Amino acid sequence: MANLKKPERMCISCRARNHKDSMTRLQCKDKKLQTFDGIGRSFYICKDCLEDEKRLEKALYRECKNKDGYLLQIKEMLIYVR
Repeated sequence: MANLKKPERMCISCRARNHKDSMTRLQCKDKKLQTFDGIGRSFYICKDCLEDEKRLEKALYRECKNKDGYLLQIKEMLIYVR
């Protein structure tokens, strides 16, 4: 039987490669941060980077090209997920 590897993705903040299941997949759509809905471009953030606000804000600014309170949006999303 073939030994299949789990897909790995790279975190946009720390550039570490982790298993796809252990990361959060998000996208910026209409200047709002949301979980990936299957359409468009997305990015992954690891759980360690979700706790570091300064690093996370810089990565989200770089990815979404905007500073519109993404930290507040991501905190609200994490409350609903947990």
